[in-house]
Amino acid sequence: MDDVEKAAIMGQTSIDLTNRLLSHIVLGWPLRDYFMKVKGLLNDALRKLTEQHIQQRIEGKEIDETTLAKTIMQITKVLPMPTEKNSDAVNAHTIKRIEERFFRYSKFRRHLFLSAFRLIKFELGHDIAYDDALQILIEEIIKEILRGNWKVRHEEPLALYWDAQTPKGGKYSIISILQDKKALENLLGDDWRLKEEK
Repeated sequence: MDDVEKAAIMGQTSIDLTNRLLSHIVLGWPLRDYFMKVKGLLNDALRKLTEQHIQQRIEGKEIDETTLAKTIMQITKVLPMPTEKNSDAVNAHTIKRIEERFFRYSKFRRHLFLSAFRLIKFELGHDIAYDDALQILIEEIIKEILRGNWKVRHEEPLALYWDAQTPKGGKYSIISILQDKKALENLLGDDWRLKEEK
């Protein structure tokens, strides 16, 4: 019998979930139904907050001062984070490394980006469907990059927002390099080309 199930049947008021995988905690009985109900309520609330957010931005409110941003930042503070012990979500751990590099460069809206990273890591850590969704999104972005349809950022990052150590953009960015068809042909041969989708 599962530890959580046993504790629920025995009427325990607390359960030590320290060494449990997040996916087992969130998607397993009896907590799955609870999380699904909470997600439904949050979805409805976020829809209303998004409409309010758009209006507040039109009125000139800073993005992290809107009710939506403040709500998300509060919610993400309580999310359990995937660790090597509680999650086998490889991509969540990869996102953690990306986050660490990103914050070496970024000088603006740190708390907002931190909340976004926490939410992404939590979802990747407990539900394979969200992992798949993010991967499909990344794959579609890569296809657009390889087709030359993705705009490359400016060569020099703006000092107001980015640290001096931030990698250069423009022709030096990985996106620009991936869009250089001659370089890709030299590296991968002619077979790298994507077929046009209908």
